[in-house]
Amino acid sequence: MKVLLQNRNSYLNSIAGDGIQILKTQEYLRKLQVEAEITSDPEADLAKYDLVHLFNLMPVEEIWPLFHNAFRQKKKIVLSPIFWNPNEFLSQSDGTAGLKSWWETSMELRQKLLLGVDLMLPNSLLELAVLKKHFQRLPAAQIVVNGVDRLFCHAKPDQFRRKYHGRDFILSVGRICRRKNQLALIKAARALKLPLVLIGPLNDGLYYQECRRASAGADVKFFDCLSQPELSSAYAAARVHALVSWYDTPGLVSLEAALACCAIVTTIRGSAKEYFGNLAYYCNPNSSESIQRALRNAWVAPENLQLKTQVFKNYIWEKTAEQTLRGYRTVLSVP
Repeated sequence: MKVLLQNRNSYLNSIAGDGIQILKTQEYLRKLQVEAEITSDPEADLAKYDLVHLFNLMPVEEIWPLFHNAFRQKKKIVLSPIFWNPNEFLSQSDGTAGLKSWWETSMELRQKLLLGVDLMLPNSLLELAVLKKHFQRLPAAQIVVNGVDRLFCHAKPDQFRRKYHGRDFILSVGRICRRKNQLALIKAARALKLPLVLIGPLNDGLYYQECRRASAGADVKFFDCLSQPELSSAYAAARVHALVSWYDTPGLVSLEAALACCAIVTTIRGSAKEYFGNLAYYCNPNSSESIQRALRNAWVAPENLQLKTQVFKNYIWEKTAEQTLRGYRTVLSVP
């Protein structure tokens, strides 16, 4: 079987969950003897491929030319939507008025794209429910879970502690941007007088400056992207990992942190509840009191290996690839 994976053109330059998902899907499909290639070329010759797998319905203007090319060449099309309704975030956040208008006007194009897809692979039943709520007609769907690399199971804290003198802190990994809501996290950690480490690339310069001002005089450290060994060590050194986003589905970094035995604080908006059940501490991203309560409860909780076991059993990339291949076989009608 030969498949082409396609995503927005900027997925490597502006790395985010969809970029990691497409790269890891390719890596682990190849372990299953699937010839999986990646390109963002909207005019690619698709003659040699059995199907095209698109990622991320959100930036639909970037995905549409890829879809149209596959549709024009009469290829089977699979879509990982990575979808959530951002209206609450767009309504509550400063500087997003233009984005709200874009979102509303681009929904028609998303519906049109969905009508041409042969199979949809949402990351959760909750994501599928949101899709059903916002679109009148949908293709068939099979759930394919988001994944995590098993190497985080073996993370050790020594490297991070030795290099950065970090011990017993709240960690938050992710792009510094309004949707990830680091400003609210900084204010909550500051109010609790708990140390906070933020790791991730700068995605919004003005928002980053707000975060810097809010952290002045508090025990808050900022790091750009670390190497994977350093990041693994940071997870192992942290006491709590916090992702207080306006939404996440469910957030790859939460899965990584769970494998490294962090207590998990995560947003109630998105699909985290389906992945973590009652083994995580949930917060309302729009409530400082809720964020503080989740941080406080996670901070004092004893280490619980149950979540690590659950994540390893259900959400490693091998599982993602197996479920993805099952979807391909459904579309191609092969055993």
